[in-house]
Amino acid sequence: MCKANPRNVFESTLLDIGTINNQVLAVSCDSAKGAGMASFIKSFPDRYVEVGISEQNAVGICAGLAELGFIPVIAVITPFLTMRAYEQVRNDIGYANTNVKLVGSGGGLAYSTLGSSHEAIEDISVMKTIPNMTILCPGDGYEVEKALRLAIEHDGPVYIRMPRHALEDIKEPESRNIVIGESETIVNGNEVLIIATGTMVKEAKDAATKLNDIGISTRVENFMTVKPIDKIKLVELCRQFKAIFTVEEHSKVAGLGSSIAELLVSEKDRTPLHILGIEEGSKLVGPYREVLNEYGLTGDKIAEMILKTSANRMNNPS
Repeated sequence: MCKANPRNVFESTLLDIGTINNQVLAVSCDSAKGAGMASFIKSFPDRYVEVGISEQNAVGICAGLAELGFIPVIAVITPFLTMRAYEQVRNDIGYANTNVKLVGSGGGLAYSTLGSSHEAIEDISVMKTIPNMTILCPGDGYEVEKALRLAIEHDGPVYIRMPRHALEDIKEPESRNIVIGESETIVNGNEVLIIATGTMVKEAKDAATKLNDIGISTRVENFMTVKPIDKIKLVELCRQFKAIFTVEEHSKVAGLGSSIAELLVSEKDRTPLHILGIEEGSKLVGPYREVLNEYGLTGDKIAEMILKTSANRMNNPS
């Protein structure tokens, strides 16, 4: 399967959408080139707003443009958009339910060489609390394109957690049909369930391949939509498996795993749930793949953790 550069896919998709829909605008905080807006700006200079390094102001401008009937797309390095401008996102976009599309450029550990100031391992946590906010976490080139198109079609606030590094296709694109609010089966199995989102779907798929090869039937479910979560599918799945593992390139606190834990509690489901992610307060700095590996978020490490947990459960069945 081919690899795609997320920024290039985003750039070509935004340009294509802009050609079709003249209500779409690009808003930047000195981030246009890095976020993949250059082609759109070159083609439609009159539909571009450069605010400079002023994320709070930019979000307010986006809300105003949306009230005028435009569809603003703002793309900024993730922590500066989701945390520095949190109050404006909450009040001007969430509570006001304005039709703004927020693109966090480089979610998770994408900027791991720059340290915690640029890493975004709490963004899903904070964006989940915003009223009316839809959260999409693409994990390959097809999903990047699909997420942006779905966001533009959706009437209301959307946050897209954009990956940064080249991504291998999770599945053949022609076999997929992604819809907001619905999960997607990547690998079939009937013993262990891995639920993943974004970049971790491919890692979960790799882990499942290793587990299936040694006789542990493992299913991988892709939750590109983190909010609204597919509750109907989750309830159905939780009744079928001996153990559930969630995997996310995010803090273990209040991310995808927490959403699933809340649902299991509300349904009085006692299926063992294990949340794989980043421990609170972690501060590793270094090359992306090395940092992922240290946090246990590669296919090999995920498979190892599932094997270890399964062995412990067999030795201590109570």
